[in-house]
Amino acid sequence: MNGERDKRRGAALSVLFVLSVFPQAVVAQWRPVFEWGLHGTAGIRGTADGIANGPVALVFGPRGAIRTLGSTRVALSIGSGTHGDELTARGEAALEYLLSPRASRRFGVYLGGGLAGVLGGGKGGYLLTYVGIERSPGLPAGWAFEAGFGGGFRLRAAYHWRRFPPGWRAQP
Repeated sequence: MNGERDKRRGAALSVLFVLSVFPQAVVAQWRPVFEWGLHGTAGIRGTADGIANGPVALVFGPRGAIRTLGSTRVALSIGSGTHGDELTARGEAALEYLLSPRASRRFGVYLGGGLAGVLGGGKGGYLLTYVGIERSPGLPAGWAFEAGFGGGFRLRAAYHWRRFPPGWRAQP
């Protein structure tokens, strides 16, 4: 019992030490950019030889994301729609890496990966991997397109709105 209490006390003291010695570094790393938006995702399954062989799935819904350390974005999205003639719902959790997160007058490219869960038509759990392009990720709003794999071939179109922290500067 005392050993467990000592471990917790030691962990708490370590955190306090780090926060007291490096407050500027800790605060500088946590300047999040909040994003929200709407998306439409289309997907189709294929066979091993690359031939598409199933009904098209179409889902629409909201998306939210937080950019935590500059170029890293954690994104969550949900959607409902159809998979062939069946109703379906899809949820995704992904980690994305933006190659130019402050771009204001040019395209930004990002890479993403994560997990998807599908209910109804096309049900199951899937790994996601994709590449995306978005308009001006350093400005308050813009569109994005993605292509990749996650339960088959996947295409997504989205529109994002962003809230930047004080002092944010976009780069031309």
